[in-house]
Amino acid sequence: MGAFYQEFLKKETVKGVIFDVDGTLLDSMPVWAHSGERYLATLGIHAPASLGKILFSLTMQQGAEYMKKTYQLSQTAEEIQAGVKQTVAEAYGSEPGFRKGALEFLSALRKAEIPMAVVTSTDRPLILAAFRRLGIENCFQKIFTCSEFGSGKDEPAIFHAAVKELGTPAEDTWVFEDALYAIRTAKAAGFPVTAIADAFSKKEESEIRKLADYFITDFVMDNEVSI
Repeated sequence: MGAFYQEFLKKETVKGVIFDVDGTLLDSMPVWAHSGERYLATLGIHAPASLGKILFSLTMQQGAEYMKKTYQLSQTAEEIQAGVKQTVAEAYGSEPGFRKGALEFLSALRKAEIPMAVVTSTDRPLILAAFRRLGIENCFQKIFTCSEFGSGKDEPAIFHAAVKELGTPAEDTWVFEDALYAIRTAKAAGFPVTAIADAFSKKEESEIRKLADYFITDFVMDNEVSI
């Protein structure tokens, strides 16, 4: 079984890399999927596993309002959001591990002296908690978070800011992502994209495959699909 990077770096011109985190570098999506359940558990309420599927399609505000109404919570929607975030933050300090082969890929990029940055929708304290625990904080020239930057990955500005930081041309700076909307943005902005399969993006996989330059189930070469 070979590593994805071995053939990827031979075949492609790679001058820089921009990574998404959740579902791409880290197997952290289950933390978010069960965040509502975990928060309710702190209140002594047992929620079904299906709650995660309901909340996944909602914003945090909508999810908080849904839980307040469904479980007749006395907390305000703002307090519920804060509680969910605290639950997730505690999990990031101990739980999410790497996607298969991701650490080896990061090591290979560092050895090749290819600069890397992060563009993520997750707040900085959570990312830093996981990165410091896993020992990869220093792999990246800069971590860009959507909340701090002021716009999301549905707009190209944050990707342009990341590539400016790296000092590399967009056409040779690869974006690694699992979310369809972010893949669309990166491709439209002129970046080559490697898409990572994720269970939470399964229903969009067909379109993701059409857009991405590569589609991989993880960072192990035997599972790579080039398109």
